[in-house]
Order: sequence, then structure tokens, then C-alpha cells
Amino acid sequence: MFTRRELFGGAIATFIPENFVDISDVRDVPDNQEVFVNVETDQSIIVEILQHVNTDSDEAAIRHHFMALAADNDAEEHSDIQKVELAAIPRLPPDVPKYLLLGQQLVSKFRETDPNSRNLLNILMALIRLPNHNTDIVITYNIPILIGATSSSRQTAREGNLFEGMEVFNRVLTEFEVLSWDLFNA
Repeated sequence: MFTRRELFGGAIATFIPENFVDISDVRDVPDNQEVFVNVETDQSIIVEILQHVNTDSDEAAIRHHFMALAADNDAEEHSDIQKVELAAIPRLPPDVPKYLLLGQQLVSKFRETDPNSRNLLNILMALIRLPNHNTDIVITYNIPILIGATSSSRQTAREGNLFEGMEVFNRVLTEFEVLSWDLFNA
């Protein structure tokens, strides 16, 4: 089941699975992010409003955002982009560039140092480009598909399924809409 969630003070809305909790109820989240986590699977959905990245192409921009995430995850050497394609996000204007990326990263939760603590994540990433507002919206769905033997997630989480994750992500994107474009004029 999904619940319609208003994001960024009601300026954006989409549907998020009911079993995903708003992490801002537990800890501080930067103002440019909305973060939802399924504590049983360690899956997360993150919506970020970022500065527009100037690249040669929109495809290069989503690759840039994926590699920035890899750097944040200390996974630069353990990341792989498998596919980039145009995304269907029907509630946005047709002239807005939209891309979808499927990739993988090998990351350690909480910066655990044991190599056996790394978790293999499938990462679904969508990029919505708003150059007139100097903004990129990045939506990321992290799905652990292999949990490391010594990972702190080993006791509480279970491994996810890419195909189920793609269905969830498709629903998030299908229902994604901007309710107030003024959000990007601030």
C-alpha cells in the first residue's frame, strides 16, 4: 500500500509505500532532502533538490549525480552504472528533461571499516532537470540486494528484490508532481 506524501512543505507530492517512515521524525534531515526508510529492509527513498549541474548533456548530469552519491557513500571504486534512459514522469510538463539510471554501489553502513561489512545496493535514480530554476531534482531508491556478513544491517534487515523495487520506484515517479513551482524561486 502507498500513501500520498506532501514534500517540501507541500510544494511537491508523490506516493511513498506505507511501510517507509519519514526519517525526519527520528533525526535531522537537510532542508533540501526528504528521506523515507523501510527499517525492515534498509531500503530508502530520497528526494533531493540540488543545484543544476552544468554538463555536456542531461545524461552526463545523471551520471554526475550518481558518482557524487558514490563519493558520499565512499563507493567510488565500487560503483557501476548499468543503464541510463529517458524517464516517464507523467505529471510533469513534457518539455522537462527526465532521466532514469540503474546502478550498483558497494557501501558500508555507518562507515564500517571491515570489508565484509559492505552491502551491495541496487540504486534506482531519477533526474528531473529544471535549468530555468537552476535546479536538479534527484530521486534515489536504494535497495540492498546483498548484505555483508559483518554489516550492522545483518541482524535487522533483509535483502530486497530489484523487480519489486522497480515497481515501487515506478509508482513514486508516476505520482510525482510539483504543486508549487514557487519552491524553486526562493
